[in-house]
Amino acid sequence: MHLPQGPVTYKYIEVGKTLYQAVSTRTPRFPPRVAYVMLNSLFEEEREPITVYDPFCGNGVILCTAYLLFSQKIKKIIGTDLHPVVLETARRNFQWLKEQNALEERLRAIQAYKTENDELKTSYQERCRLMFNHAQQVHLDVELLQRDATQIQEHLASIDGEVALITDPPYAHNDHWNPRDGLKSADFGPLEPFLQGVVEAPNVATLLICYRVDQPIRKLLETYFAVTPLGGTKGRAIYRCERR
Repeated sequence: MHLPQGPVTYKYIEVGKTLYQAVSTRTPRFPPRVAYVMLNSLFEEEREPITVYDPFCGNGVILCTAYLLFSQKIKKIIGTDLHPVVLETARRNFQWLKEQNALEERLRAIQAYKTENDELKTSYQERCRLMFNHAQQVHLDVELLQRDATQIQEHLASIDGEVALITDPPYAHNDHWNPRDGLKSADFGPLEPFLQGVVEAPNVATLLICYRVDQPIRKLLETYFAVTPLGGTKGRAIYRCERR
């Protein structure tokens, strides 16, 4: 088996293999490729370093990808989630990227995977070491907080400078989605109050949001923002939302 070499890429960031996953909550595995596409679309144009904020951070895949691959373009990283278990998982993922003892614990966890394929274990351990070594060169503040995203406006008001919101809302994966006649608030669960808070916050430069392709939300987004579809990948459509 070919072991990873060279610079770290999004392909090294795999939930359950390199990053921890909050298995007990049945949190969907968010593809690092989607995180990379969203972040790359934000930073493909020259801009001053900006705060990157994921209000539904889950296991922290988007934020870890930002930390590892786009740190020179970021002022600060903020993640929030209402669920304490997934928030603690995000904290563990950043901890192992920063601390030698936490890395050693992660390597032991990989070695304990229930597979007889030792080469596979070795490959993921090497990916972890490469990610850890790369992260030692990154000096970014990371803030992870337990917060309700429907109350985001108050939190945004406390942040200095412009903010880029990049997120994968969880509501596409449960019974909150229940389309009926037209676009009603109840159809989207707590997503609409979140969008209302975002559009009223003057320091949000852009909102990058992805949603399952079989559950389109473009019409809802367009009631609040100027929306640019950015295509999609891994079963998710990506939208850039900006103030009109």
